[in-house]
Amino acid sequence: MKKTLIALAVGSAFAAPAAFADVTISGSINAGPAYVHTGEGSTNAVNSFHATGAAAQQGVSAAAINTNYSNITIGSLEDLGGGLKLDFAYQLTANFQNTQAASNRNSHIGLVGDSWGGIWYGTNEQLYESYYYTVDPLDGAAGMGGNLQMLGTPGYNVVFDAPAGNPSACVNAVAGSGCAGFYRRDSQAIWYNSPNFNGFTGGVYATLPSAYKSAATTALPSINPWLWGIGGKYVGPSFPIQAWVAYEKHEDMFGLGAITSPNGAASGAGSFMGAGGGATSSSDYGAQLGVGYTFGDVFAYVNFEKLHYNDDLAAGGSATYKRNAWSIGAKWNLASGYVGGQFIQALNASCELPTGCTADHTSGKMVGVGYYHTLSKQTQAYIMATYIDNGDLNYFTTAGGAAGPYNLGSAIWGATVGLKHSF
Repeated sequence: MKKTLIALAVGSAFAAPAAFADVTISGSINAGPAYVHTGEGSTNAVNSFHATGAAAQQGVSAAAINTNYSNITIGSLEDLGGGLKLDFAYQLTANFQNTQAASNRNSHIGLVGDSWGGIWYGTNEQLYESYYYTVDPLDGAAGMGGNLQMLGTPGYNVVFDAPAGNPSACVNAVAGSGCAGFYRRDSQAIWYNSPNFNGFTGGVYATLPSAYKSAATTALPSINPWLWGIGGKYVGPSFPIQAWVAYEKHEDMFGLGAITSPNGAASGAGSFMGAGGGATSSSDYGAQLGVGYTFGDVFAYVNFEKLHYNDDLAAGGSATYKRNAWSIGAKWNLASGYVGGQFIQALNASCELPTGCTADHTSGKMVGVGYYHTLSKQTQAYIMATYIDNGDLNYFTTAGGAAGPYNLGSAIWGATVGLKHSF
């Protein structure tokens, strides 16, 4: 349910007051306590990028209040006539569990046509991510147990990349960090989404080329971080099948840096990003393909993803890292709410270096389950849980506000309970 506020202009001495378009306030508060246990790290494992010591890193438990995707949105949709509308929204995070200020989430302004779709610009989670969270059986990948824990990421503590909201953060951050995630939100973006053609929808998007060039290239003037993507989806209007495909390309975002030097973890190869690592440019991409089917009250799906990272090295040749993953899941709608669950398997990566390369022990697998109980049309109570089994030289982790230390090879489990209220 949305509550409408009518805003009135304050008239000047020379003009009569005028009424603005209707403004809606909507959002969702989704929060609850969470507990996560991170086990001990692995020992005596090595590949071309990482090595663990003879003594295991200590495991630890943590607890926190998760706020998941809690947000407040101010929006307006004005009919301009002739089948054309102006669409505006400004969305703020609602992280009420701490003292940080509210920040921009998904915000935009654009034009929507009845027959041709819409074009917007601003900040947004684009099609590559949205296809994942719309199919996720645990409340759209809200947090604990969602597919963002293992899809759109190579691991190494990357969950929902680019908190700064722009590709320049990948270069401006500490040398060697990079941005490896395809589950992300970006500013300085323009996107087009098509109308529904008998079940078919699609879109294209990009961040503005060179929008971050001056800020990101103080020491590396040839680097120009930006991204683009495309996607299409079919939802049968009469036959209960869905299918989707998406592709996203990252230029000069140096995702390999987040893999080779994650959060200070021991790295046999060091950082490839920037002058210190010897990389002059990078080109990374993600591709996903999925299909789903509805059996009465149950929706089931399977999904496949390929991530590819490539750095061009100043000394000649390139450094490449490739990871494949697949997932299956189902959501069962009940009279009292719904039950959801999924299994995700990330396979061992492969790699290439001028001197030869191995990426052994980089696999991971995850189980996520949850139940949402309907209390009213606007409010639900829920419980969700997850278990992650990491390869000896990787670290996929939980989403949300509770997390343990960074231990390569650790097993992780967590659970959360909470309330979701939409308005």
